[in-house]
Amino acid sequence: MNTESGGARFANTPLFTLQNRLFLLHDREHIRDRVGNVFKPHDLKVATPVQDVSASMHHVRHGRLSLSRLEYGVPVAIDPGRLEDFFLIQIPTRGSAEINCDGKHFTSSTHCASIISPDTPVSMRWDADAPQLALRLDREDVEKHCELHLGHRLDKPLRFEPALSLITPGAIYFLQLLSVLADALACDAHPVHHPLLLNQFEATLINALIYGQPNNLQIALSAPTSTRKISPFFVKRAEEYIFAHAHEPLSIEQLAEHAGVSVRTLFSGFRKFRDISPMAFLRDVRMEHVHQELRNPGSNSVTDIALKWGFPHLGRFAQEYRKHYGELPSATFRFRQ
Repeated sequence: MNTESGGARFANTPLFTLQNRLFLLHDREHIRDRVGNVFKPHDLKVATPVQDVSASMHHVRHGRLSLSRLEYGVPVAIDPGRLEDFFLIQIPTRGSAEINCDGKHFTSSTHCASIISPDTPVSMRWDADAPQLALRLDREDVEKHCELHLGHRLDKPLRFEPALSLITPGAIYFLQLLSVLADALACDAHPVHHPLLLNQFEATLINALIYGQPNNLQIALSAPTSTRKISPFFVKRAEEYIFAHAHEPLSIEQLAEHAGVSVRTLFSGFRKFRDISPMAFLRDVRMEHVHQELRNPGSNSVTDIALKWGFPHLGRFAQEYRKHYGELPSATFRFRQ
């Protein structure tokens, strides 16, 4: 496990290789165009009398998650205006950058990342040889996620405090998640490549940001949920949806959207009427599918079946299976009819 703190932990991540390097260029116009293709068109200027500029960029995209590594060989000034369609988290792995965002100025370093909201104007000055890890999250996905947690449409755009201190508990948790994701994506055989798990991981990353980083919706997101008007009808709708779609990538946000309530209301309803969380109910349904397939004479291996239904940690899966059915999955498989 990488024990380095802050952004330095990503300095030698195995995720970025020659295979996913987009470019190593020495022409400013081409660099600007190639970076703009990943993010958005922007103004790029060399911030020193030296006119030559070099840059390298790696880019990995899986599902809706986009991770990049970008480094310039000389100090540069970058002005994208407003990002408009996406949130951008930039984490220096070495060196620093000066960030001007929505009237606020701060220095971004390995201990202070930046999180740029779509409708806030931003300009930056990156130091030479100061690579940054960049996580791009689509605006539609993040704001839809917030709506499902709140239970209503947003009445204002989501805006984060742009300076993301990497020493707070919320940021440390976010970095741990991002580090796990980067290491997992670097391994082609890792279960995180399964759509079920990747979808859930993205939702967890967004949750870590909206609940851990100061933003203009934080008070509403943290407000307690009253259960006085909870009806079991929406719980039943969520259950029916789970039974019909357990084989698909599902998140708590999707279940709440289908049930027509907020995430907090759905969670409270399941706790009150089923004494279980919605995602635990989903795991139980998937576990039963595993149980049925293990009993099928024509079934695949235990590992294949477990991975198919979203159980990547085989040791933990075996223990949970034994609690449900009183025997290990290998025993069910061995004596299948």
